[in-house]
Amino acid sequence: MRFSGRGLSILLSLLLAASVSKIAKADEPSPKYAEVLSALQTGKNVKVMLDLSRCTTIDGGKPGPAVQGGLVISAFRVTAQNGISFANAHQTVDSSGRAVTEYIRHSLSREGKLTVRASKLAVGTTDVVNQGEFVCELPDGANFVW
Repeated sequence: MRFSGRGLSILLSLLLAASVSKIAKADEPSPKYAEVLSALQTGKNVKVMLDLSRCTTIDGGKPGPAVQGGLVISAFRVTAQNGISFANAHQTVDSSGRAVTEYIRHSLSREGKLTVRASKLAVGTTDVVNQGEFVCELPDGANFVW
């Protein structure tokens, strides 16, 4: 089959349109990411509920610990590289009785996966201890509600 002139031009236009469409779709955020971003940007009271046992460790894909929790997102930031990021810091006492500050960072990727990183800092020290990093699929390990 040979194409020439107008037929070749039409064929090239169709191929170009198809490739641009695929590139645009690859760049589009997941529907859940778009819903969460819209809720945050319109001032809704957004909460995230976590079940780390339904998430996996970032380094080996093992199940996370049997820990559940949640928080209200009071502040957030959006970047092309990290998606929607938000954090929580709170003071508590660890299992050995030391006063610590725990830091929990969350990043919702444009693909719709939530990465949760937990670390702690014992009061009076400068050594941050990593408590784990997990990847949670929506809505199984992490669920956003408003």
